[in-house]
Amino acid sequence: MLDILAFGAHPDDVEIGIGGTLALHGARGYSCGIVDLTRGEMATNGTVEEREAEGKEAARVLGARVRLTTGLPDAYLRATEEALTKVAETVRRYRPRVVLCPFPRDRHPDHGHAGELVREACHLAGLRKYPAEGEPYRPRHLFYYFLAKTEDPPLIVDISDYAEQKWRAIACHKSQFTLRAEEQRQTLVNSPLFARHVRGRDQFFGALIGAHYGEGLVPERKVPVSDLLQLGGSRL
Repeated sequence: MLDILAFGAHPDDVEIGIGGTLALHGARGYSCGIVDLTRGEMATNGTVEEREAEGKEAARVLGARVRLTTGLPDAYLRATEEALTKVAETVRRYRPRVVLCPFPRDRHPDHGHAGELVREACHLAGLRKYPAEGEPYRPRHLFYYFLAKTEDPPLIVDISDYAEQKWRAIACHKSQFTLRAEEQRQTLVNSPLFARHVRGRDQFFGALIGAHYGEGLVPERKVPVSDLLQLGGSRL
């Protein structure tokens, strides 16, 4: 069982979108895991083997206890029967209290499809008669995180103390974010502007809550509250 299970379409999505939140919760003793829905085989740079090794190192940096891939086809993520079954079985296997996945309205089609796929699979995983391996289970909460597109998030996690840990995890993906050799092609993500975009976004979210850095979350449904004095963490 895991406390938090974060899904990404590609092997670096979780680090970019929600890496600081995983690092924070891991440091507090919560068990966190990462699931890459694809192996990122359609990326302009980097082989599947390179990306797998980079992902394992990034997971170690973030303190994630588990990292795995469902092996779904890169660039063709859809809520097919096969994809739904694989994700539902993963949810049933690890039984996370919280699931994190990409915001469905994203510039990159795979990101948007990943969010919808995970949301639907989490519902199916809780159905007793759904024909997938494992005992029925549905996570308590599902939150969307941002990648290529942002909106006004109702929840912001203060990651100020874990931002550098997040940058180190992102830097593990050298095949994607570092233009290292002549045979590599320049892309959107290995441009210095991309790193500035991610850092600037996190600084903006942090500023909204009076922190240095933050990561925005959108709950899939309303979040029940029973104690107003427990809101806001140490900043209340």
